Amino acid sequence: MGRTLVLIALLLAVLRRGANALPQSREAASKEVSIDVVVHSPVPLTLTERRKLKTKMCEFRLDTAAEIVRELYQDKGYFKAEVVPISTPSINTKALVLQVNPGRQYHLVGISWRGATVFPQSELATLIPVRQGELFSRTKFAAGLNGAKKLYESRGYINFTSVPLPEVDDQAGTIAFEIDVDEGEQFHFGELDVDGMEEAHREILVSAWQCLRGRPYNGEDADKFFNRYFRSPKPNIKPGNYTIREIDVHQLVVNYALRLVPSLRYRVRQNSQLELVAIP
Repeated sequence: MGRTLVLIALLLAVLRRGANALPQSREAASKEVSIDVVVHSPVPLTLTERRKLKTKMCEFRLDTAAEIVRELYQDKGYFKAEVVPISTPSINTKALVLQVNPGRQYHLVGISWRGATVFPQSELATLIPVRQGELFSRTKFAAGLNGAKKLYESRGYINFTSVPLPEVDDQAGTIAFEIDVDEGEQFHFGELDVDGMEEAHREILVSAWQCLRGRPYNGEDADKFFNRYFRSPKPNIKPGNYTIREIDVHQLVVNYALRLVPSLRYRVRQNSQLELVAIP
């Protein structure tokens, strides 16, 4: 217990001191990426795509350039696009030259979900913003898979996974996907353990928690709960910084623990709301 309290206190102290560190780190990272990426392809990138490439290169490492370019071409329907570095940066040149063989474009002709029982196929199909007959887009397809994950997690299926299996017809230039779904078990909200708070005030929090207890688990609902009863004076301090989430895979519940330490205090407002106060 003592070790946990110390770790949380140190974490909050680091977050307060480093509130402005993240923007500075990003700026420093963007200055480090001073190498140009030159793309040779029979299908040139548009101005918008070149700008997107430049933006992403400021966020990621140079060794991811080939995959970023491949994604840009897959968003144009070139599902089997090949990207090969033909010249790497050296003392004499500060350019990474990539050769792209886009191949042919592929149109999406179908998506099916195997193993999905919680939600109907028709609802899952609406999550992927690529309609039948349109050019395949990797970004849109990935957004659909992420949307499915969020939908399942909103109902407590926190271990949901999906694996897309492509069926490609090279002659017709079409692609279909069968998405293999593992829904996992449904988790519910469990108990809230509070330490370091006066008993009367603890009862306020624990009593309010009963509205969540037993409901299908949703991380956003948990954050809303803590943000309602604790308002942090520092924008970089989130519920995840001062709560401990414990997943009980045997009981299929998600429990929370709240530990108030010297660097994490609270006060009771007139409306009985508990307000978080960070002590320097």
